[in-house]
Amino acid sequence: MTSSALRKLYMVCKTPLHVQEHMKQVASVAESMAKKIKRNGHDVDVTFTKNLALIHDLMKALSFKENKKINIHDVVITSEILAEHKEKDLARAVLSQQFDAVISKTHPLKSIEEMIVYYADKRVAHTDIVSLEERFEEGSKRYGKRNKNIEKEIRALEEELSCMAGKNLATVRF
Repeated sequence: MTSSALRKLYMVCKTPLHVQEHMKQVASVAESMAKKIKRNGHDVDVTFTKNLALIHDLMKALSFKENKKINIHDVVITSEILAEHKEKDLARAVLSQQFDAVISKTHPLKSIEEMIVYYADKRVAHTDIVSLEERFEEGSKRYGKRNKNIEKEIRALEEELSCMAGKNLATVRF
């Protein structure tokens, strides 16, 4: 996806600036991770990883408190928009970016690119790079609950990606 196509989608979808900034930071972290993992001998599409990160929260505003009347997940709408724009691979992959993807039977993390973006998103609170624990705390304040099973699976994903990268990602500041 070109940067001009991406900017146009942000504009058409009225993606809030703070969400755009979050996605850019997630993309920076994801791209860095993808490059580390690729250098360590794994087959990773760095460009696809970056594009997925730049689009994963396109319709996030639907999940804001004032929009809770809407009974559809933001990634489903994002997927439909991407499909309309002939971005079928991104449309499929973005479905795996729901918070529960690490335990999802419907839209699990299937590719290394999806895993990287999912993890990078968990390390970025707004535009700050934080630890998983800080992110979990921030999420519990925002959403009022914590899911220990999902947190355990995210930590396991961190370990798996760390092995692929040859670095302990928990300590990397990107």
